[in-house]
Amino acid sequence: MAQVDGVDDDVGIYTLQAFRTFPGTPDECREARLWARTRMRPFPDVADAVELVVSEFFGNAIRHSASGEPGGAVFISLVGLVSGALHLEVHDEGPRSDLPRTAARVVSPDLERPDGRGLFLAAALTKEWGRLPVQGGPGYAERGYTSIFDAVGEHDGAEHTGPMITWADFTTAVRTVGAAATARNMAS
Repeated sequence: MAQVDGVDDDVGIYTLQAFRTFPGTPDECREARLWARTRMRPFPDVADAVELVVSEFFGNAIRHSASGEPGGAVFISLVGLVSGALHLEVHDEGPRSDLPRTAARVVSPDLERPDGRGLFLAAALTKEWGRLPVQGGPGYAERGYTSIFDAVGEHDGAEHTGPMITWADFTTAVRTVGAAATARNMAS
């Protein structure tokens, strides 16, 4: 699978527009974290949180979806607005062929188990997070991110069996257009 790494140069209201497709293998989780960390340099106040949430969402995509099957992939996008909003999306490839579909829910960590803390941490580190079908918003593919409005999410009780987007919103103190130029330069 070819890796796609992009940055949209049409800044406007954006401080960041970056996206990349990663092979759906466990070793690529590290690459996804490093990629996100590089894009977050202009946003030091949320860099650690974004990197951790990217890692958790990526891990869930390869563990619980077809993204983790041979030939699978995970698409990640980061979008920042001059208002200080930062939006992360991790797209998976739909349900695994060998596992039943599971809903993403935050549960209290079980101290007896070494796993199961990812969404708990994501909920603690983000302003808001959720999941919705990839077809959720108009024009998302052209912009590199989705519209989280007018979409059906898991909480609506809709049974969706296709690819899903796990998204998270962060608030950064960086609100200058200069951050956009810095983010573009780092992506080059």
